[in-house]
Amino acid sequence: MITLVARAAQQLKLALSIHELLPPRASDIGMRRQVRNNRWRRLLHHAVDRSPFYQKKFDGIDIDNCTISDLPILTKAEMMENLDAIFTDRNLHRSEIETFISNPTNLGVFYRGQYVVCHTSGSQGQPALIVQDADAILTTFAAQFARGVEVERRFLPHIQKLIRPARMAIITQKPGFYASSIFFSFLPVAAKRFLKLERLSVFDNPEHLVERLNTFQPTFVTAYASTLELLAREKLAGRLHLSECLQQMTNISEPLTEMSARQIEAAFGVHVTNVYSVAECMGLTCGCTATHGSHLNDELAMLEVVDATNRPVPDGTPGSKVLLTNLYNLVQPIIRYEIDDIVSLSPMGCSCGKRLPLIQSVEGRMKDQLWMVAGAQIHNPFYLFQAAMQHESNLAEHQILQTGFNTFVLRAAPQYGRTISSTQLRSYVQQTFAAEGLAEVISLDIEIVDRIVPEESGKIRRARNLFTAPPTQK
Repeated sequence: MITLVARAAQQLKLALSIHELLPPRASDIGMRRQVRNNRWRRLLHHAVDRSPFYQKKFDGIDIDNCTISDLPILTKAEMMENLDAIFTDRNLHRSEIETFISNPTNLGVFYRGQYVVCHTSGSQGQPALIVQDADAILTTFAAQFARGVEVERRFLPHIQKLIRPARMAIITQKPGFYASSIFFSFLPVAAKRFLKLERLSVFDNPEHLVERLNTFQPTFVTAYASTLELLAREKLAGRLHLSECLQQMTNISEPLTEMSARQIEAAFGVHVTNVYSVAECMGLTCGCTATHGSHLNDELAMLEVVDATNRPVPDGTPGSKVLLTNLYNLVQPIIRYEIDDIVSLSPMGCSCGKRLPLIQSVEGRMKDQLWMVAGAQIHNPFYLFQAAMQHESNLAEHQILQTGFNTFVLRAAPQYGRTISSTQLRSYVQQTFAAEGLAEVISLDIEIVDRIVPEESGKIRRARNLFTAPPTQK
């Protein structure tokens, strides 16, 4: 009886959270602004009251009246060095948490019976530990359920799926303590009545993935962009047979180019949503159901797009990094946290009609940005390479490496049973760059490979800078 009561209570809590996070209407704007401000002030007070680190860091700052730009920036190295002092639960200790996640049998287990622990990928160098409570995970799930798919506005959305649950295929790494795995490992019990999950690995061979998906017949597929591209090729080859029940595909963790999104959508006839998320704030965005941008859940997080000197850049302009403030994780306050992502906010409202800020592009890590110098100008040639690749119909996947000053390597893999010519690829690249007056600037080597090998994380970086960070534009 207690179990039934507890489940009913969680079902109601989830329903209330979903209802609260349904896409806002025009009449909601003032209320949402107040909710965001209340969460912002609550976060600051909670951090100063319970975290020795923030007591010291914010000393002398009027947290009742300050603006976000009045606060100092937090780096990953600083956070990890002071993690014990950052936690607002004084019984949490980094060394014990690291011991906990070193044991794979703890996956799916609440740390100390109440906390969810994950780590970042370490793609910026040092991995970070992130601790949050069950309510934070529920909030993240509610945001995705309310805004990541088309739902009707009513008190208990999608209640019909209690009878016919949606089927979601998740294709990432094998389960571990990384963020996307943790999210699906800790789905609220109430949410499991809405979803049937099929967990697959990007390291499975294509034949195994196709067999499992053909059997499972998912309603939704969530995977890395490179894996969605693979599935599109299998579909076009006639090996993958997904029924009309397929409603949506979602990219996570890898940048999604327009070319890639169009190819996937053409193969499956459904929209590809694009979620920009980080372990430090898994509820940061929801993929737009009309465009390939991501909508910022701005009552759950604050995202500042800034240049290299931390000055805000105009909407529509890519920044050098972002500063993240998580408004719903009170266990490990993350305030103006520096992330080396190149992000652009849209200067206009979204065509989908949702009254939420739109992240129109995410170009990956600043350290992986490609660059070339022509005269006094610095260019990013990534999208010129993308445009050139659209001319090769036998191409399966590709990767661009910067190996020196204006020097690049293009790795290209053909579709199964097809061939591609390095001479023809070079011609496509030269034609595209010539149209911009840049054909004589670059030095290019081309490697034809069987496949682009994923990194240990299972992800593929389409652009990798093996040389140096871009020089500052003068």
